[in-house]
Amino acid sequence: MSDEHGNLHPEFNLKLSAARLLVSAARASGSSPALATALKELGNIERRSPQLREDANRTYDEAVELYRELNMPLEAAWVIRHIGINEEYAERLTEAEKYYDESLALFRQHAGDDDRNYANTVRYPAVIKNRLGKRDESTALWEEAVRRYDEMNQPHGVAEGAAWLAIFAMEKGDAALASDWFSKAQTAAAAAGDGDTDKWIAEVKKRMPAA
Repeated sequence: MSDEHGNLHPEFNLKLSAARLLVSAARASGSSPALATALKELGNIERRSPQLREDANRTYDEAVELYRELNMPLEAAWVIRHIGINEEYAERLTEAEKYYDESLALFRQHAGDDDRNYANTVRYPAVIKNRLGKRDESTALWEEAVRRYDEMNQPHGVAEGAAWLAIFAMEKGDAALASDWFSKAQTAAAAAGDGDTDKWIAEVKKRMPAA
């Protein structure tokens, strides 16, 4: 969203200015729901630029407080997860984990099993806990994420998670389990028909001696 000198592109600046105007209008209206929505949308734009991610987090923080006041926990959870994403991009992994865990806790308390955001909300802490070396926690979360992606017919999510579970099984010396998970990953990847997913499966295949 910026050039080599760090200047924001004009098109991005227009979107940013429009979103800020909507926030100002929502504040003037006195409507908390309108303000919360406008802040969330502004944060979504700000986070696209690395140099504005701290601004995005502050914007998101205000949105979260409003959603809590409005008793809208799932909206709050979505925003909290995106603060975690910003922290992960900044390589503040422990902070990211904290936000992902908080988001997931809200989902566990308030979401139904058919909520399409649930699988993603499980996926992010699964990823970060693996990056932090918490393999047992990551394994349990990936198993849940794969199940939820499967139930929601989202094969790209199944492929990603099953491939990670294959890697974890190989690391523990369980070749049979690793083969089972990798077979599931390959089947899901074929159904997904997604180039990035195919690249991930090809990368994992190199780690699988019998694959």
